[in-house]
Amino acid sequence: MKGKKTYILSVLAILIIGGISFYLSAGSEIGAVREALRSASGFYLALMALIMLFYYVTDGYTLRTISRQYKKDFTLKQGFVNGMVGTLFSDLTPSSSGGQFAQVFVFNKQGIVPATASGILLTCFISYQTVLISYTALIMIFQLTYFMGEGVHVATMALTGFLINFVVTGVLFFGTRSKKFQNFFINNIIFFLARIRIVKDYEVTSQNIRWKFEEFREESKRLQANKPLFIKICACNVIKQTCMYSMPFFAFRAIHVNVPWASFVNFLSLAAIINLINTFLPVPGASGGSEGCFMILFGSLGQANAAVAMLLWRFFAFYYGAIIGILTFMFAKDARRR
Repeated sequence: MKGKKTYILSVLAILIIGGISFYLSAGSEIGAVREALRSASGFYLALMALIMLFYYVTDGYTLRTISRQYKKDFTLKQGFVNGMVGTLFSDLTPSSSGGQFAQVFVFNKQGIVPATASGILLTCFISYQTVLISYTALIMIFQLTYFMGEGVHVATMALTGFLINFVVTGVLFFGTRSKKFQNFFINNIIFFLARIRIVKDYEVTSQNIRWKFEEFREESKRLQANKPLFIKICACNVIKQTCMYSMPFFAFRAIHVNVPWASFVNFLSLAAIINLINTFLPVPGASGGSEGCFMILFGSLGQANAAVAMLLWRFFAFYYGAIIGILTFMFAKDARRR
């Protein structure tokens, strides 16, 4: 019952914060927003739904590809169910912290033991972070002039989001490669954070970090020994991230804002910034922060236009997956429990 109440409160928090953010974004343009929604293009709405469905199928295919290294008869359907349950619980928990726990539970129902399931999910994480950093690094290199042209605030957001993700990923990879760096990180940085009371229990935290580094190290060795697998799942993550980052472009096209196809890469770049920043927002679904970032980055296209596009983008990039995840969790036998 306590768990159910937590998830109900998370849903309410997402809806309330999202609703307030949308209302503040629309401001006095609420009438124009209503009219723009009413006249939105059915073609582009259907296209957005199909693109995001393809995103979730690709996620399921990624899980199926990795899982077949351990269970030869693991199917695409099982991968899709597992991915959607993970999406649902990631959406409902702060910093997406509950998704992997739910996926381990589903993996167990699908015949993969928790220890192996944890390794599969860590492999997904390694490939995702590798693509995320590489993808956004290319964006930062080739689009920096564009960011600067959009204003200092856009360039600052881009650099901040990229640096945070780069540092976190760098710590993981350096800790994996070097035990000296691992010990330095635990004995100095974590100890300092414990002294200033940011980390509550130094002993427990340091032990957990050691375990994570070791697990990360083992999965990295497996991936290095199976480069075709790593390349394949990285390609899947490139497709997934491109699908997700394309949503703002099609949202503006849906409400008849004449954004040229030549600006498609610019929209991908701005959407990537939102994703980089949202990763570390400690609110279920990154509510509030997502909407605020969107309005800052796309507000130059008009307040009413940006508010409507933000609503469509948020629905397809977040709520759409949560709805599919709820239906999957309710009806898929892999997700049921006594």
